[in-house]
Amino acid sequence: MDFSGIDEGHSEGDDSLVFYYNRERRIAHAPKIVQDYYGGNMQIGSRGIFRSLVATRGNRALFFSVVICAAAMLFMWHFGPRRDRGTVHGVPVALTAFSYMDTVYTDLTLDDATAKYAEERSVPVTAEFSFFDADGQLVRREELSAEYDGTRQKLATTATDYDILEVRVAFCIAGEDGTLSASVAQR
Repeated sequence: MDFSGIDEGHSEGDDSLVFYYNRERRIAHAPKIVQDYYGGNMQIGSRGIFRSLVATRGNRALFFSVVICAAAMLFMWHFGPRRDRGTVHGVPVALTAFSYMDTVYTDLTLDDATAKYAEERSVPVTAEFSFFDADGQLVRREELSAEYDGTRQKLATTATDYDILEVRVAFCIAGEDGTLSASVAQR
C-alpha cells in the first residue's frame, strides 16, 4: 500500500504546512560555539596523551594515583617477602619448581650454614612435598628425609604434571619447622 499520496499534517480545509530551511541563516543566528563548530574553527583541548592526562585537576589526581600504585606494586614485587626462600635454624633454604615434558621437578636446597654446625656432626632434616593443581586440590604428597652436615645439600623429587601450579614444602631442621611454597614455572 502506497501512502505517499496521502495529504496529512493539517485539518481538513486548511492549507498544508510549508517548511523552509536555510542552513546559513540558522548558523548565522546560532551561538558562537556552534558557528565555530560548523566553520571548522573549534578548539579541541590540548594535544598529546600526557597533556590530556594532566589537563584538569581530577585527571592529574587520577594519573598520579595510578603512578603511585604502580610504583608500590613494583617495589613489593622486587623487595617484598618471598615465599620460596627463608632461613630456619640458621640454614638458608630455597625451593624451586618447574615443569618440563609433563613432569614437575622440585628441589629444596639447604645452603651452607653458619659456624653453628662446625661442632655438630649432622642434623636430621625431613621435608614433605605437596603438589596442588589449579583448583587448590592436593594432587600428590611425598616425604623425604636426609642428614644435613652444614654443606650445600638438595632434597629433590618429581611428579607427573597434572596441571600442577604450586608446590608447598613443610620441613623440619633439627626440631625447627618451616614452610615454603613456589609456583611451578613452565619450561
